[in-house]
Amino acid sequence: MDRKDFDRLLSRGEIPSVLLFEGEEEHLKQDALNALCKKILPEGLEDLNRTLLEAPETDQIISAAETMPFMADRRLIIVRDHPALTGRAEADERLMEYLPSVPASSVLLFFCALKPDGRKKLYGAVKKLGGVVVFSPLRDRELTAFITDAFRSLGKECDDRTADFLVFTCGSDAGLLLTEVEKVATYSGDASAIHPDFIRAVATPSTECTVFQMVDAVVAGQSSRAFQLLRNQLLAGTDRVYMLSMLLRQFRLLQHIKIMQYEKRSQAQMRADLGIPPFAVDQYVRQASGWSNGQVKNAVNICFDAEYAIKSGRLGQEGALEAVMLKLLNLRVKN
Repeated sequence: MDRKDFDRLLSRGEIPSVLLFEGEEEHLKQDALNALCKKILPEGLEDLNRTLLEAPETDQIISAAETMPFMADRRLIIVRDHPALTGRAEADERLMEYLPSVPASSVLLFFCALKPDGRKKLYGAVKKLGGVVVFSPLRDRELTAFITDAFRSLGKECDDRTADFLVFTCGSDAGLLLTEVEKVATYSGDASAIHPDFIRAVATPSTECTVFQMVDAVVAGQSSRAFQLLRNQLLAGTDRVYMLSMLLRQFRLLQHIKIMQYEKRSQAQMRADLGIPPFAVDQYVRQASGWSNGQVKNAVNICFDAEYAIKSGRLGQEGALEAVMLKLLNLRVKN
């Protein structure tokens, strides 16, 4: 089931006795855990009815699950990153046999911060009981609504387009976005509505956004700005090979857009086929218009050749990105 399915079960009080939380979206996962605690643990008695276990033996799990709740209908047992889900170990048969008989007075939750192995027997056993909840990143309108609601809770209005601009700037991680929402809301002062300029002023751009800005600077022939953006990322600790792969991805994306423009595809089709966020389509199309087909193809080759040379050991990482940037700038000058 997904997050929405779990929310519906929670609201109806139909909580399975065995659950497994997994997925990339850590903030939403933690939110769901907090909601689960609030639903089944009486206020003031949380610590008496909640057990947290890390790498436990099967006996510990069974003992905790069999313990009756104190002045509550149910107790909660949280097992974090069980080795039989995230490591090389396998769950023993006793645990596998016990899962279907976890008493209705307990909720046994396997909480995975790491990605669990879906091939594991323990994963399959929980899935068979209908207890796997996957927390995937928010997408499109759901993500926009998440941001506008977050601003509204701080007394600020934010329209959908501005919310999309925040996603374009900072990425789609819900936890990081909440931090940026608070930062932007504070910066906005007495203003009742959030403006994109507030985001430009204080939001921390993601690596993807910075790469987009670097390519924009290359298009405009702004070599100083392009290198400054690159230096900022390197000083922040971003891996050079990762940055190069993001540059390659960016030019491949522009190449696809150029092809789709030739095929007279609509922006809606581009967004659907390329997985581009709604707000970003205009931005990518604008950037693609600054390059000819031949330039984009050459840019892809420059990035690909450098990446291959580094990974094959023919070229060291140090200075490789700077060399790529110079070639891209020269490519613009020559054309």
